[in-house]
This record gives sequence, C-alpha cells and structure tokens, in this order.
Amino acid sequence: MELTVIGCGDAFASGGRVNSCYLLDTAHGLLMIDCGASAPHALARAGVRASSADAILISHCHGDHFGGLPSLVLERMFIDRTEKPMEILGPPGIESRFESLMENVYPGILGVKKRFEITFRDLHPGFAIEWRGLMIEAFEVDHFSGSPSLALSVCDGDKQFSFSGDSGMCGGVIAAGRGADLYLVECSTYSTKVEMHLDYQRLAAKFSSIGAKRYLLTHMSDEMLASLDRIDTRVCIAAEDGLKVTI
Repeated sequence: MELTVIGCGDAFASGGRVNSCYLLDTAHGLLMIDCGASAPHALARAGVRASSADAILISHCHGDHFGGLPSLVLERMFIDRTEKPMEILGPPGIESRFESLMENVYPGILGVKKRFEITFRDLHPGFAIEWRGLMIEAFEVDHFSGSPSLALSVCDGDKQFSFSGDSGMCGGVIAAGRGADLYLVECSTYSTKVEMHLDYQRLAAKFSSIGAKRYLLTHMSDEMLASLDRIDTRVCIAAEDGLKVTI
C-alpha cells in the first residue's frame, strides 16, 4: 500500500496546509480517506480526478473532513461526465449528512440526472467490513460531530494502515492503531490540552500501548508545527501536503 497526503491541515489551515484528504493506493483499489472543504483544489493541483477514487472513506462529518464532497460530485457530473459509481463509506447516517450538505451548498443538485450512482455504506463502530478483499474496521473516538466519529483501520492481510480521525485520547484511538504498520494520527498541539484533540505529549506516552510500527502525525496547529524538532523521529514522521509513504 502507498499513502499520498493530499491535505494534512486542521480546520484553521495552520501552516497554509490543506484540509484532511489522503489517498491509499492498494492492490484492491484506490481509497480516498476524508475530503475536507479545501481538498478539491489540492486534488486538482496534484492532477487527481474525482472519479479516480474507487471509494471514499469519511472519518467524521466536520467540514474540514467531508466538506469537499460536493465539489467531487460536481466534477463527476460536469467535467468527468463519468458513469463510474461514487461509493461513500462513513459513520452511521452518512447518507443523510451528505444529502443535507449537498442541499445546503447546491440546492436541488441531487435531483439533477447523473450518469453515475452514489451509494453509501455505514461503518459501525466495533465492526469490520470487507471491501474488495480489504478489511476495514471502525472504532468510535471522542470527538463530537453530530454522529459517531471514527478511527479506521484498513488491512490487506499483510499490511495494516490506521487513521485516528480527530479525537481526544480514548480507547478507540489506542485500539485503531494497535499493531499498525503506519498509524496516521492527529496531533493538534504539542502540550496544550484540548478535550477533543490529541497533543504530542499525551500521544507519545501511549506509543508503547498502541504498538504501531510508525506514526505519521497530522492535523497540526501552529503550536505543533513549531515543535516538530521535539518529536521522536525514531518512530514519528511529520505529515506534509504532497508526502508519499510506502506501507
């Protein structure tokens, strides 16, 4: 598997970074993981078409994680004119949250005839599903978003990729990353404690409990970006927009 970081920023575009969006290229298909509001611009800059993703995984329904979906729909409708289905997997209720988002930003657009079908699949915390031979498991984490916020793991039987989504320190964060070959984990601050987010000091204290082989830190504030010279580079990598990591 190979991970491409399209956007690793927070909701405030700290450091000029793009909202959450990652491409996980596997032998079974290309997964887009999250698509925040500013991500479509970065996808276009990287030459990635909306229709190239075989499925989109959404960790939670905040604008910096799923607010770019309407732009992907419009690109498929009016630019790509594709017949390839658009498959969205996300927290329970993802279909209704998606429809509300679409109606708010482009009223009536979902009623316009499209060449492609949009399908949805709920990812229920505590359960794993099979997708084209990959096992995708969801873990509920501590981050209010109006529906369960999820950490995710994707396993092809040989390698495991995990993503914390956004969360404070909780059991779901630990369980999702356990044994992962690469754990993409939010690290909003270095030492400042925020209820719904992780800071590096608390995260680093759990590295041994989680047991991931490598940690890729993402969703970093200006405070965290200014503290990157203090991270343990033996196990940590700092994400950057455009970074590619082989798993």
